[in-house]
Amino acid sequence: MRDNLFADYGIPVSAEEERTAAICMNSEGDYRFVIAAKGFVIIVNLETDDVKQVFFPENNDEYPYASFSSNGLFYTGAANMFMVLDPFKEQFIHYSVIENGEEIVGFSFAEDLAGNIYFTSYPHCHLLKFSPPSKEVIDFGSMDLTEKYPGTVAIDQTGWAYLGIGTENKNIVAYHIEKGLKKGLIEGPQRKKGTGFVYLGEDGSVYGHIGDTSSPERMKFSNGDFETVAIEKLPLSLYAGTAFQRIHRYKEGNYRVEKYTLSEGLIELIHRETTQTKKIQFSYTSDGAKLSTIYLGSDNNIYGTSMHPLQFFQFNSSTNTMTNFGGEVIEKGGGGNIPAYASSGNLLIGVAYAGGKLYEFDTTKKFKKSENPKLVLQEESIHRPRCAITLKDQEHIVWGGFPGYGMVGGSLGIYHMKTEVNLLLTHEQLVENQSTISLGQLSSGDILGGTSIETPGGAESREREARLYVLDWKTQKVKKSFVPIQGAREIAQIFVDQFNRAHCLTDQSIYFVCDPSTEQILFQIDLSNWGQIVRNSFAYDVTTNKLFCLLSETLLRIEIQEKRCVEPQVIHALPMSASSGLVLKNDRIYYGSGSHLCSIQTSEN
Repeated sequence: MRDNLFADYGIPVSAEEERTAAICMNSEGDYRFVIAAKGFVIIVNLETDDVKQVFFPENNDEYPYASFSSNGLFYTGAANMFMVLDPFKEQFIHYSVIENGEEIVGFSFAEDLAGNIYFTSYPHCHLLKFSPPSKEVIDFGSMDLTEKYPGTVAIDQTGWAYLGIGTENKNIVAYHIEKGLKKGLIEGPQRKKGTGFVYLGEDGSVYGHIGDTSSPERMKFSNGDFETVAIEKLPLSLYAGTAFQRIHRYKEGNYRVEKYTLSEGLIELIHRETTQTKKIQFSYTSDGAKLSTIYLGSDNNIYGTSMHPLQFFQFNSSTNTMTNFGGEVIEKGGGGNIPAYASSGNLLIGVAYAGGKLYEFDTTKKFKKSENPKLVLQEESIHRPRCAITLKDQEHIVWGGFPGYGMVGGSLGIYHMKTEVNLLLTHEQLVENQSTISLGQLSSGDILGGTSIETPGGAESREREARLYVLDWKTQKVKKSFVPIQGAREIAQIFVDQFNRAHCLTDQSIYFVCDPSTEQILFQIDLSNWGQIVRNSFAYDVTTNKLFCLLSETLLRIEIQEKRCVEPQVIHALPMSASSGLVLKNDRIYYGSGSHLCSIQTSEN
């Protein structure tokens, strides 16, 4: 779709991320390897190399988080839908929409001796049971009043379920299925940041730990309690791999899966008896990976990454040429994305989720893994970056975001490009218990920061309202901090104009103009009728002195005047909704619409 007003350039990254997998073996000894992804599964016959794609029921296109194999069937969940797949029939034979207020079901899975399937949910750590014969689902309720992530679950031979829970105050909860008895097994000072972990061993017993993997001891659970056992005596789990590379019942079948990746459409195998290797290359239908923030490089090309999986792409708007450099070029990129950029000369700085990675891209050189871009550093206290700006000296990059799992309040990094030294200011030095997610620089050189009270890593928020703060970055001292909008949870966007006024957007699309020196709100309007905020909503045109504001459904224009603040004016309703932005180039606004790269004119005609 392309005309003078609007253009859709297509999908820069036609790939999906593998999320979980299992090997399913039926009573005849046949087996299938099943990979679950956003909205579908891939079923692979490892003997014949046949591959079948099956989509989730009811057009469910959400992410799965875990899976389980039993009696030849594959169990998983996405959003609030629990699903059962028969990989030999190549179809979903059952699904249930769980209406219990939870956002995600199928966060972890287990099975009892009677063949009932148990699964957990986010964010209130419910435990649920599915009976395969009757298809009945029973919800036993929340297993932890404060934590959100029930990452593992296992059932022992005496009717007790054990849940490994985190992330702010780790726990292992024991629950008796029939009696309804519940008790936390981790007490007092041991309930700190981290995650409890449990698993069913090959011997039928349940084992686990509370995060100290260097300890020579583990926990063995039975009858709702545990004893410590030596690590060398532990049997293996039925799962292998970590994170989204976990495989349930990995030992079954003639082939051992060494590697599987949806982004590359590749499975690498080793025959268990002959040790012969083989590869299965496959393709699948995909709506493409959603795009994160885009940015204009000094070479006049537009750069960006996709989300889950992270793949790096370049768009030449002069020739409408798209180049996807893939995921391998970004060292330790994995399933993350780059949500914020800054630049100085030929160097493009990208800060990435997960793990708070900072990369340097040289746009004059060929992109090559471990060389360009270069991974410079990682900061767990900025695990989820959200903002980055280049200071006026063109030597320092300031960046911020949310911290890691179980943490409250993100840090602020001040990165010196010449020395590659990153000065870290903690949230206690800035605004305690809050994270910096938007930035601007005042004419004095001071940093203006906007905060969020949210805690996406699972911790409980300890604050009620987001703040603006003014930081003297050279002395590392906050000069002032104040609440500009009552009730706002995030000050998500900042643009500082030539008159030292801050143009801001809250998480609820409240646009306001503020004088940071007096803390006065000069103008305020609710723009939520025009859409939700997107990553990187502002772009300033210095030639016309106009600020463009991109919301999910609308492009607006704000005229910058010295004596007064002007109400934003609608330019265009967007033919395709915006989910990320924003590059202003040659009188066009470029943005991401889901997995598509689009642009629209900045003029009304």
